Amino acid sequence: MSMNNLSTRALAIIEILKKLNHPVSSLALSEEVGCSTKTIQSEIKDINKQLKDTKIVSIRGVGYKLEGKIDINECSNNHIGNIDRIEFIIKTMLNLNLQEEKSIKLEELADAMFISVSSVKNDLKEVKEILSRYNINIVSKHKHGIGVDANEEEIVRGIIDLCSRKDNELVLQDFLSEYVSNKVFNLKNEILKYLNNEDLILSDIEFKNLCSTIFIKLSRSNYYNYENFIESYIKSYKVKRESIMNDNVNKEKITKAIALFCKNLKLATAIDISKDEFFMECLYNHINNLIKKDKLGICNYNVVNDDVKIKYPYAYELAKIAKKTIENELGLKIGEDEVSNIAVHVGGAVERYSSNKKRKVFKVIIVCASGAGTSMLINTKLQQLFKDRIEIVKIIPSYLIDYIDSASVDFLISTMPLEYDKMPVINVSPFLTEKEIKIIEKFMDTGYVYEDVNVKDFFDRDLYFTDLDFKNKDEVLNFMSDALLKNDIIDEEMKASYFEREEIATTEIGNMVSMPHGAKGNIKENKIVVGILKEPIDWEYGKVRLVIMLALNNEKILDYEQVFSSIYNKLDTTSKVVNICENKSYEKFIKLF
Repeated sequence: MSMNNLSTRALAIIEILKKLNHPVSSLALSEEVGCSTKTIQSEIKDINKQLKDTKIVSIRGVGYKLEGKIDINECSNNHIGNIDRIEFIIKTMLNLNLQEEKSIKLEELADAMFISVSSVKNDLKEVKEILSRYNINIVSKHKHGIGVDANEEEIVRGIIDLCSRKDNELVLQDFLSEYVSNKVFNLKNEILKYLNNEDLILSDIEFKNLCSTIFIKLSRSNYYNYENFIESYIKSYKVKRESIMNDNVNKEKITKAIALFCKNLKLATAIDISKDEFFMECLYNHINNLIKKDKLGICNYNVVNDDVKIKYPYAYELAKIAKKTIENELGLKIGEDEVSNIAVHVGGAVERYSSNKKRKVFKVIIVCASGAGTSMLINTKLQQLFKDRIEIVKIIPSYLIDYIDSASVDFLISTMPLEYDKMPVINVSPFLTEKEIKIIEKFMDTGYVYEDVNVKDFFDRDLYFTDLDFKNKDEVLNFMSDALLKNDIIDEEMKASYFEREEIATTEIGNMVSMPHGAKGNIKENKIVVGILKEPIDWEYGKVRLVIMLALNNEKILDYEQVFSSIYNKLDTTSKVVNICENKSYEKFIKLF
């Protein structure tokens, strides 16, 4: 099996097909890899020429499938054709000042990567987009090729951020001169010495950032007396740091932004965390430090973004409301990593909101038709689990319920199906499952009898729309909420709530998916509307083609967050989403859940 000449794009195609056990369309692959369908077809032809024991086969009208076994690690080696071309170009461009020539010709880049000049031009589009985030521009040097136009400070900051990100393989060593690389240990000792002289104690993140900055600056300059440079840099850094750390000019603005976020959160979800002083203090400190880190040019080296987004998508969704509010109020750019950090604070506040409501001891009657043994088992289990929250008044058979004094009892727990209009009833099995225990807890916290439901039950063939031809998100929201209204599932106030929620913060969840949901109005029946657009449309931050509109009463559903997470995790790649949109089958969509 010869893999030496496979491009990064080809390796990505193999990786996607290897993970999935169903055919994937060329459109789905193109969206996932980030190229045209024609390029996908061309790459697959090249792959099949090189693979001996494995083939990518085309199933007419369905898509591509990998047949045979393949070790993706065998596809990767040290050959220049197999390293990420985008990263190679970024590294080359940002290191130009380490060379005698400050420019490079496209032909030289093409030769270095064993690809055509036209491929280099195509890759440069993505490189330019990435570097533009740091105000770094790729410019033409006419006959000399291309070069970099940017402020030196922005280049240094850009390099540090790129090397701290998890979405690429760039490392600091890629940008250091040979002289600096050989003296890293000595340089760190010098930095520690001068930090100690200045009585500066830094966090691990700040120290790492300071070292990285000094290493890069030394690599990009002609300083050979590094001791003098480090001493001078740390002295000026101390002055700048003290000025920034002692500056509380943003205190009022930050406090106002957090209060506005709490207001927006309540409007969007009916959750009120405005009286949570611990949350307010923690988020204030976090945002204040974020502003100060930004001024000091400190990268956060975040390691939890993916974990939070995958494991706690509901908290992440609520944190996006904070992102939009803070950005608007403070003019501060907040990336995905920081949304994850904020989600941790918001998730904790929401948990406290649920559990900190005033607790009382509930008087309960157990209705049991299975005999004394079962009734005593449930009684013992309830006493163990809720000894400070439940008082078992008595255990009775079902035929005596009409003789209950409803004024002296809060609710019934029944081991048989029972409806009783005089007070709430929680129906349980004789052995009390974990979900039944949670239903009892939820009732005592909220006063609502929650239902244990399956996500699949919320979908409806009559609320599954394909080939929608709309130009913007307002048209989509109007059509889908109208469908709910006409089917007597929601009222007018709830319909308006979808638009209000979108104004507070986007409901995009990535991978060309949006999940609109409201907080006000009446939901008469729990339903989910699915809308598949003919073509992706601009939402707020990106393109959307699949819209999952939730009409769910979170005061009735036992695990509302779990419902949200379940949908989110089933739509976790662009290729899956495009396959759903291209296939259009309601039956296949339902099988996902």
